[in-house]
Amino acid sequence: MSTLTEIERAADSLPLEQQENLFEWLAEQLRRRRLGSASAHSVLEIPPVSLGHVMRPLNRDDDLLGEMVEGRQ
Repeated sequence: MSTLTEIERAADSLPLEQQENLFEWLAEQLRRRRLGSASAHSVLEIPPVSLGHVMRPLNRDDDLLGEMVEGRQ
């Protein structure tokens, strides 16, 4: 088999369980290739970012999510 059409025909003739095994094998191969091509890096390599001065210290009554979602302060 050297063409995709031949491979598809051969895979189509397999029993369902073997088709599932083939699918899982192909998915794993793709996952490994994607991970291998991605450049691995650590979060420690990201340079620090300055967000400016603290306007007021946070306390337990602060609702940060509400402020972000609703735009209130």
